[in-house]
Amino acid sequence: MLTYLQNRTALLLVALLFSAGFPQTGWHHSDYKNTTYKNFRDHPLFSQTIDFARIDYPLLNAAIFFAANEARVHNGRKPLAFALELERSAFLHAKSMVEQSFFSHENPYDKTRKTPEQRAKLAGIKKPFVAENIATRSGIVYEPNTPFYLIDEEQGTFSYTSGGPIIPNHTYLSFAEAVVEQWLDSPGHRRNLLSKDALQLGCGAYFYRDPDFHNMPNFKAVQNFQLFREIVRGKVTDRWP
Repeated sequence: MLTYLQNRTALLLVALLFSAGFPQTGWHHSDYKNTTYKNFRDHPLFSQTIDFARIDYPLLNAAIFFAANEARVHNGRKPLAFALELERSAFLHAKSMVEQSFFSHENPYDKTRKTPEQRAKLAGIKKPFVAENIATRSGIVYEPNTPFYLIDEEQGTFSYTSGGPIIPNHTYLSFAEAVVEQWLDSPGHRRNLLSKDALQLGCGAYFYRDPDFHNMPNFKAVQNFQLFREIVRGKVTDRWP
């Protein structure tokens, strides 16, 4: 009964987040039907600058999804199918990491959501077999470990030069490119992203300001890959969960 209630609560939360919670969104999940890694760069929504006060989370999640598929194809892999359930689990894990101040594949504060498989099952995946990537990435066009000048600590604004222009916010597209490139540069994350066994993908990110780094605007980002193969009468077949 607890698992059922937890599952219902999670699905209700996501429904609120992706509807009433974000009335400004221009991206709808039905848009995945007509958008692919081949044409997503032509979609004007992805070129918008991210307004940290009004973040279109479904659009941001979609940008990461398509950038990941683009990277897969560029590296000789097939693009993955979108799974709303995996997006739910990824988004809620990113949100939990922000709100509970941890960064791990395991949630140390909720035993019912400890592992990627548990989170995927609560999000609606019937037979979860999940690989997960996580990352922390700045919401502004800032390269880690690059010298900077602090402009306004309360607002979390910076410049690369004294008295120079403020480092701009990412667009939805440029943020997706940056976080996918970050995963590609890490051997373990790259292995997940380019896995030949992956079948479906869902991505999620959640915003926060880092109080330990001059309130820099950051996101925690998550990718959930479903890998499930079932042997039926001696033949290996792909089964969508």
